[in-house]
Amino acid sequence: MNKTFFLLIVITGASLAFFAYCAILINWVQDYSSGVYVRNHTEAILESGALVAYTYFGIKFFHRHVSSLR
Repeated sequence: MNKTFFLLIVITGASLAFFAYCAILINWVQDYSSGVYVRNHTEAILESGALVAYTYFGIKFFHRHVSSLR
């Protein structure tokens, strides 16, 4: 029962993180399209940097942990 509960927690956490990432990415695209980043360069740098960092570490995690399962 312990392993099943742990797996459920991991799957739920990963799903929530993925949905949050998608929401942030959609917000970034909408802000870019509407010209928010033209007026506020600090917001553009911070949000773009956060998305790039999150994507980089997600890909790095995937290659390290998921690719080794083969």
